[in-house]
Amino acid sequence: MVRGRSSNKSWFVDFDPVHARAEGRAPAGMDAETAALFPDGFEEKEGRIVPRGWWMETIGDVLELAYGKALKEDCRKPGKIPAFGSNGEVGWHDEKLADGPGIIVGRKGNPGIVAWSPTDFFSIDTTFFVQPKGSCKSMFYLFHSLRNQDLASLGAGPAVPGLNRNLAYMSQMLVPSAKVLESFDKHISILCEKIQAKDVQSQDIAAIRDALLPKLLSGKISVGDAE
Repeated sequence: MVRGRSSNKSWFVDFDPVHARAEGRAPAGMDAETAALFPDGFEEKEGRIVPRGWWMETIGDVLELAYGKALKEDCRKPGKIPAFGSNGEVGWHDEKLADGPGIIVGRKGNPGIVAWSPTDFFSIDTTFFVQPKGSCKSMFYLFHSLRNQDLASLGAGPAVPGLNRNLAYMSQMLVPSAKVLESFDKHISILCEKIQAKDVQSQDIAAIRDALLPKLLSGKISVGDAE
């Protein structure tokens, strides 16, 4: 999962750097070079007050919610590709459906749940996965922006809860300037690389545990041999 929600909220929800510049002061915790990328005032766009030079677009203009593909649990083959369902990661497979990093959105069962994959992934048929288009190419920003949307309320029917893709496409999304998005990507990618390295290490340790534990319990090897 992508962390760094405090930066996301400060930059794109509370607009702290813009308020600071409008008041003639330096944004807290931000270097001058990054601060200079933000505007120093606001304007109205589509009925909302947003930072000057930023704009509003519909989700459908910014991205496509592509359908996942059927992959039953008994059809999954051992591998290192994470498989995602509507409530997040559900297992592993040996084949990818999409390149990572990627965003997965719950379609059926848990509609509107937004998950992140730092690597190539398989999105099963209870989900959508995001394909950027238009002017906003930042996967990190799209992830955080989608999480701030109330997608769960855009249901398709009462029997089996589902996300209505066409309704989602009509929702509005704020699009910052390209330079701000580039800076945000650099900021978040450093954190993601550290998180991913720890996750890989944890998976390796878990694999060693799973391989050794049965042998230890059966007496085939001793603790000394395992060490």
